[in-house]
Amino acid sequence: MKIGILGGTGLIGKTFIETAIPLGHRFRVFSRKSSLPPELSSYPEIEFVSCILPQSGDLEGLDAIVNLVGEPIAGVRWSDERKKLIETSRVDFTRGLVARVMDLKSPPKVFVNASAVGYYGMSEEVHPAYSETKEPGDDFLAKLCVDWENQTLPLKKVGIRTLLLRTGIILSPKGGALEKMIPPFLLGVGGAIASGKQGMSWIHIMDFISAMLHLMQSESESGAYNLVSPEPVSNEEFSRVLAKTLHRPNFFKVPSFAIQALYGEGSVVITKGQYVIPERLLMSGYEFQFQNLEKAVSNLLEKH
Repeated sequence: MKIGILGGTGLIGKTFIETAIPLGHRFRVFSRKSSLPPELSSYPEIEFVSCILPQSGDLEGLDAIVNLVGEPIAGVRWSDERKKLIETSRVDFTRGLVARVMDLKSPPKVFVNASAVGYYGMSEEVHPAYSETKEPGDDFLAKLCVDWENQTLPLKKVGIRTLLLRTGIILSPKGGALEKMIPPFLLGVGGAIASGKQGMSWIHIMDFISAMLHLMQSESESGAYNLVSPEPVSNEEFSRVLAKTLHRPNFFKVPSFAIQALYGEGSVVITKGQYVIPERLLMSGYEFQFQNLEKAVSNLLEKH
């Protein structure tokens, strides 16, 4: 496929491109940056367009469009200004992008839009874990995800297959939650956060990429998919596995008030969570490379 990607210079986008090009796919990367990052600049299979929002003409001739754009949610303080930026970068941007796609003479066959397991709200209930049939929550992140996903509805009406990727915690030592968790454990001061009971619905970055490609190439698949491992764990269990893999202690516990003091309302991303399962992804025939957390963390840390 010839794939247009927005958010292609971030961790997920770069990994997706580097994985998909050897499989024969080509890319048109749209970015606010003035040039491609060094890791991607040597690929002849990549076209680069510097822009904030592509014009319709820039989107012609693509088989697929992947939208991964969004300002960071985790690890930031949610001021009113930050919350507005989080909303604008997802809801408003997606609305504008969809409007451009609707104007195309030759629209793409599939449109992939990021979303998040925050759709379901926060809960410490282990059973039943949330599948795609669960109704949305009513907190800030849940309402954000609902509004975000709803911007793609016009595409369905004109027959463009749409995939909504409700993503959990993507594990990579090159960025995201795992990269931030490693240093304290290496220093011997790692441990669970808050109650430790909050769910961590995680996925190995290579499973995320493989699952996305699988869904894009499966013409019968559309709608919302939880992109998480079938085996979510508690924060306490995640901490135990990480400590064991790094051969470090797991004695310390970070109190919730410390996280709240640092991030305010944004602390819920760290101190709360949800247990989510990829029911529809499994039904589509996808087979996970890393279903078990210990194997996933060992693989990631062995490589880096």
